Amino acid sequence: MIYRVPSPKALVTMTFSLVLIFSFSANCSRTEQTLANYIHNKNNRYQEVMPLRSIEKIQEKRLAIQTSVLKDFYNNPEAFINQIPKKERHYLFDAVVDPQVMIRVGRLGDGGKWVCNPHLLGEHPIVYSFGVGDDISFDTDMAGFFGAQVYMFDPNPVVAKALPPLQEGYSCGAGHLFYFPIGLGPVSAEKGHEWDLVIKGKKCQAKSLLDIARSFNHNRIDILKIDIEGGEFAALDEIISSGALTSLDVKMLLVEFHFWNSTLFRNFVDLIGRLTENNYLIYRKEFNAHNIKCAEYALVKLSFLNSGQTEEPGGPKANQ
Repeated sequence: MIYRVPSPKALVTMTFSLVLIFSFSANCSRTEQTLANYIHNKNNRYQEVMPLRSIEKIQEKRLAIQTSVLKDFYNNPEAFINQIPKKERHYLFDAVVDPQVMIRVGRLGDGGKWVCNPHLLGEHPIVYSFGVGDDISFDTDMAGFFGAQVYMFDPNPVVAKALPPLQEGYSCGAGHLFYFPIGLGPVSAEKGHEWDLVIKGKKCQAKSLLDIARSFNHNRIDILKIDIEGGEFAALDEIISSGALTSLDVKMLLVEFHFWNSTLFRNFVDLIGRLTENNYLIYRKEFNAHNIKCAEYALVKLSFLNSGQTEEPGGPKANQ
């Protein structure tokens, strides 16, 4: 038998192949061992947990998961924020309660909003819509489908030019639309610049939610929609701190949150915690199709949600 000595190139190839095989085998072994350990650890944990067999227990678990997340955040906000990958930040919170019925109001794209239990809102619900831009499909459908009195606010000069204010409003089905070139403030958390709203080089008017509602003699807002390109953080901080949610009996809060940096993400988590303490819980979330850093969050006041249910799920408190 004749043995042929492999060429240096062949030897290198063979050696490299063997290294890959052994490396792959080692990695597979480690992966299997890691997954096996993971299952073992989970099994030990679940031995102490009763299976979720009822709607009530499942509901409690959903609320408990969110409460646990908020507790971890408040224990060490900086460490918590740093450990969440930027692309996963909008996965942190999701719906924790289920309305009787939901309907998407407005266009089937960016601009449409999810409304829950609209049959409980009454004959002429009051809707405040901050940030309308060039898409008022949500506003017109709220008026047309539900007879809502929709107050639209956007200080952008382009919008003001396209939508001249009418004292008697615009008729839309059984409802009406009213437009005002006013921004929702405060617009910044920076000391001394809280109300400095400038759009396209023009200084624009901004007011707090309570001041706006008082100017219309409104003692309630059924749906509060906020889509103001990052201004939602300072505005919501004031809305919660001032007690406006309670005094105006806001039933639904529809907000597009913008996570443009880690500071805003931290503010967002804190706001979810504070809204939870005020018994506003997420019932729907929708990602922005154009930008993963933006997402729509729909929250409902627990007392309004429970008004259409025979059994109350109970509201959580974020443990700070």
